[in-house]
Amino acid sequence: MERGEVKKKLHVHILTYCKEQSLIYGTELIFRTLRAGFPNAHITVTDNTSIASARERVKSLSEENDCLFKEIQGRALWHHDFIENTLRTYADDPSLNASLIFLDPDLCLWHDCEGFAFDGLIAGNLMGGFHDSITRTLTMPRLHTSFLWIPDPAALQNEIRKMRARHFDFEPFRPFSFRLRDIWYRYDTAAGLYMAMPDKVSIFADDHKACYDHIFSGSHISSLIPFYSDEVRELMQEVHSHARNGNLEALKGIHKYIDRTWWNLHDHIAL
Repeated sequence: MERGEVKKKLHVHILTYCKEQSLIYGTELIFRTLRAGFPNAHITVTDNTSIASARERVKSLSEENDCLFKEIQGRALWHHDFIENTLRTYADDPSLNASLIFLDPDLCLWHDCEGFAFDGLIAGNLMGGFHDSITRTLTMPRLHTSFLWIPDPAALQNEIRKMRARHFDFEPFRPFSFRLRDIWYRYDTAAGLYMAMPDKVSIFADDHKACYDHIFSGSHISSLIPFYSDEVRELMQEVHSHARNGNLEALKGIHKYIDRTWWNLHDHIAL
């Protein structure tokens, strides 16, 4: 950091969504290590119409971790709309003047992440393209939305606006699928953004990924289990069992095991 340079503030946003009592563990997981990863950041937790018991639990844990707690009333908000709405708010309000970080609630944070620095307009863990046996689609690469870092929200929003000037219906965060001839393609949340500007993103390196682990599907694993292959089902049940029982030590470095098992069972695609 140059002498006289002011370190940019960090604003973290977490969207919680729990509709099953048995899955509350996936919603509250982040709070066990939240301040280990972001000891000084301004953190806002927004509950997205969870069941009452989960909402009250999230509110209590937010207060314990010195977070601002908000509730979405009425109809639940789509995850991609939450990301885009929050980005727009920060981009259009110069007084906020903060880097914007999105975290999923089913994360564990092992080390201080506040020193991360990126050159790209957005940073995250790159999930490569693959043939998805569950959705039966050719799924496009993206920065996974479980941990997204936007160093300068106004700069990213400006780039999106420039792309929309030519492509007026461009939706960078919205997930969608389409069929072209005999093949179904899928753009998961934020895949459209990555595919539109792969040269303007920063990809998490090993030292970034060593700072956290993500159990995946903490809010809806029960709906996916029946569709997994035997090997993936066994893996995910083991991971979620550790999270449910509070065995955080067993989750350290689990991303390496998940990556190895997952990618060994899915065909990669080069794009």
